[in-house]
Amino acid sequence: MAAITVLVVVACAKGTDTSEDFGEGGVEQDASRDVNVLPNPKDSGPAEDTGTTPGVDSGSCSQKVVINEVKTAGASANDEMIELYNPSTCAVPLGNWELKYQSASGGTGLAGHKFAVGDSIPPKGFLVLTPGGSTDWTAGMAAGDGQLGLLDDTAKLVDGVAYGTVTGGSYKEGTAAPSPPVSGSIGRSPSGVDTGNNKTDFKTYTTPSPAIANP
Repeated sequence: MAAITVLVVVACAKGTDTSEDFGEGGVEQDASRDVNVLPNPKDSGPAEDTGTTPGVDSGSCSQKVVINEVKTAGASANDEMIELYNPSTCAVPLGNWELKYQSASGGTGLAGHKFAVGDSIPPKGFLVLTPGGSTDWTAGMAAGDGQLGLLDDTAKLVDGVAYGTVTGGSYKEGTAAPSPPVSGSIGRSPSGVDTGNNKTDFKTYTTPSPAIANP
């Protein structure tokens, strides 16, 4: 009697993302979503990529979130934008985390944002903050010289970026990044890279790209 081979295929349903979605310019597209999530490039390849890029999360659930793009000046004094990116493979809760601003000499300012309990950013996800947006950013950054720090709920510095000529403060990593052009931005290239040196990690862009991977 001939043998019969039975193939069983088990499909695993992916979880539903209920966070908010932002399109270009940080404008909310759907009140039920917080971020735009880009697919992991490894998911579409024919074989697993075992190489790593220096400073980029290689797949561990590290709870690392970075300040990925910064716009400091545009058509008005309040035309600012901060983009966060989660390069890891797990969602990161942001409840009671804060984005804080310091001047070039280290003085504190009014610019910033404190996340509410329940806020989070999904894996490979972007979160855009703008004045008056659903994730409201309090404007007040200096256009040419300043620094931003992302602090967790224990006030530990998770990530920092300084731009322009910075002489004091505590958020600079290595050498400061260049000043953002008017109506443009500075962003990590590629998104998520973090070598510990702002000048190395950031480049200038004439057109910001909120919720989209930086080229």
